[in-house]
Amino acid sequence: MTFALFIAIQKIKKPQVCSNLYNLVLQKKGEKMPSQFDRAKYILTKNPKLLAKLPQKLVKKAHQHLHFISDVKLKMNQNKRTKSRQANNYDAPKRALIYVIYENESALQTYKVIFLAALAALSEKVLIVVNGDLSQNEIKTLSKYGQVELRENTGYDTAAFKYGILKMAPHFQNFDELLLVNDTNVGPMTNLENVFKKMSSRKLDFWGISYGEPQADFTGYNPYGTIPEHLQSYFLVIEKNMFQSPEFLEYWKNLTNTDSRNKAIGKHETVFTKYFSTLGFTHGAVSGNNADSAMYIHPLTMLKKFNVPLVKYTAFANDSDDKFAWQGLERKTEVPELIDYIKTETSFPNTVLSEVIQTIQNKSHTSHILIIDGVENQIPQCTRYRVINKAEQLRSLGETVWTINASEFQMGYAEHASHIIIYRTPYSETFEKLIQLSKKYHKPIYYDIDDLVYDTTYTDQLDYVQTLKPEDKAAYDQGVRNYGKLMQLCDGFITSTSVLKNELLKFKKPVYLNRNLASNALIILSKSAREQVKKESQKVKLGYFSGSITHNENFNLIMPALLKILTEFPHVELHLVGHLTLPAELKKYKKQLIFHDYVTWEQLPALIAEVDINLAPLVDSIFNRAKSEIKWMEAALVDVPTLASNVGSFAECISDEETGLLVSDESWYDKLKELITHHDKLNDLAHQAHKKVLYNYQTAQHKDEMSEELHGSTETH
Repeated sequence: MTFALFIAIQKIKKPQVCSNLYNLVLQKKGEKMPSQFDRAKYILTKNPKLLAKLPQKLVKKAHQHLHFISDVKLKMNQNKRTKSRQANNYDAPKRALIYVIYENESALQTYKVIFLAALAALSEKVLIVVNGDLSQNEIKTLSKYGQVELRENTGYDTAAFKYGILKMAPHFQNFDELLLVNDTNVGPMTNLENVFKKMSSRKLDFWGISYGEPQADFTGYNPYGTIPEHLQSYFLVIEKNMFQSPEFLEYWKNLTNTDSRNKAIGKHETVFTKYFSTLGFTHGAVSGNNADSAMYIHPLTMLKKFNVPLVKYTAFANDSDDKFAWQGLERKTEVPELIDYIKTETSFPNTVLSEVIQTIQNKSHTSHILIIDGVENQIPQCTRYRVINKAEQLRSLGETVWTINASEFQMGYAEHASHIIIYRTPYSETFEKLIQLSKKYHKPIYYDIDDLVYDTTYTDQLDYVQTLKPEDKAAYDQGVRNYGKLMQLCDGFITSTSVLKNELLKFKKPVYLNRNLASNALIILSKSAREQVKKESQKVKLGYFSGSITHNENFNLIMPALLKILTEFPHVELHLVGHLTLPAELKKYKKQLIFHDYVTWEQLPALIAEVDINLAPLVDSIFNRAKSEIKWMEAALVDVPTLASNVGSFAECISDEETGLLVSDESWYDKLKELITHHDKLNDLAHQAHKKVLYNYQTAQHKDEMSEELHGSTETH
């Protein structure tokens, strides 16, 4: 380490001057020459700024050494494989085939048997591993070509290959080539024997039909942190020097848990090639064209120009340009020409080709309702009520619902959707294309909005917006306009309040009311909070729960009343929760003020349950009239009564003097004083509100305009 430290210092600008100076000083003193550590220490003492550069120099030096070691190790492995390769039989190899089948259709598809037969004709031993079940007649058909093993359908074909390899391993010494092939190949379209001869002439250690492109690790499981170029695992041929090596069996024995598609891809398919390449084994592919997912997007080109002997089954599904559009791609389909080519230029049976095409075209897909979340939990309350709870409501009514963040959206999520709901998402070309494609395929697409944040005419009324710096307001306004731009492209709207509905009707499109509802989890948490809370009889606690930074103006509305109440009733506490700028006038009441940080929704019921009166003031503006009654609903769930402004949804949903108190701007003090001095009234208001919310505001089995629209039109799709 001392030597490395010194070497790193020597690489920094002008260290030699210090080193030479140190040597001269010692020579004059007649002392012995310093150690490397002493020299490094002296240099750093004279130039302390060099210390900051040391870490990156040390890392760079270590990387260079490690890279050198890695290169040496690779070269040694390559030399080792060059020698072992001499034992390979490239001229007349005895082949062992492991063929993996998974049949998700009602009967074993003929194309799978045809490809198996072609491979079996080139193989000495055939092991057919079936993931799942087949009929006895189907097993009998497969048995003509080799030994059939049925296993539980787990781990995808990766686990099936592992099963077959470990089962066949004791016999590996009898063979020269090992074939690992799954049932996703339609063919052969050319003579397979010629393909094997061509690849044998290249004297490789393992090969396949095509490579997968390098890309970011979308699986989250690749140990390299990125997906390198890799032979695709649907067709692999492995030579003797590799499959008889101890490293080969060790790889498969250590490969575990591939029980999801991403795990199978991330832990095996995208690892196998680099792993064995690092061990010195050489590889190649039949195709010299691996860009743009060519096997799936350009299947005819691959057949005609790159001598590929097969077509991937799923390539036939890309039979129109729109199929690519649903994948977010702009491509021209080759499938119609591909079908003609196979019929006229190959010996592949037309009847089997027709069976493949009909099976793909007739494949049914379970439809679902897709909800796209543009807020993405940046405002947790919004995502919870307008996405998560909406999905829970619809699922309770028997619908299949998918939810996805807008930033993670891909067209494929929407291809088989019956309806699409876009929640508070700004305009982008991707979503405009989604809307165009959805309309073409008669998929209703709705924009869900729960605030008047789609037009600056409304947002300009907010005190918070008016205080923004010019550059910040310009950015805010552009965001608002982007909401409005995407919203107007949709077929209709879903919204949370009657006022919002009336405003949206100005667009002359259908609007469906879907009030914010309490999830099952919130109801359970609220019940627990009600049962556990212990209130202090000698105190009255007022609670103000600020949901966002736009709520300061609403608090200011009731501040005069609060100042009088806190002065007149020393036993009253004011609990302030969340985002709020505290007015200077309140600071002298600090003994009566209790502050709470913004809490998660799971913690909120317990916090609300501690107070005696929930305060919900709203300045009377069109923006505020459009807000929902969430504050009242959440308080009612924990038996806390609400004093709310007689505005918007509060006025619509609260029955005054029954499920809460509705307050005019000038009567806050009087209403507060009434409840503080008549404590028995609190319990009655709370009880009635609680009963109403449980009856009308649960997600479970809740029907409303939105659910009726979605369910009714779902039945017609």
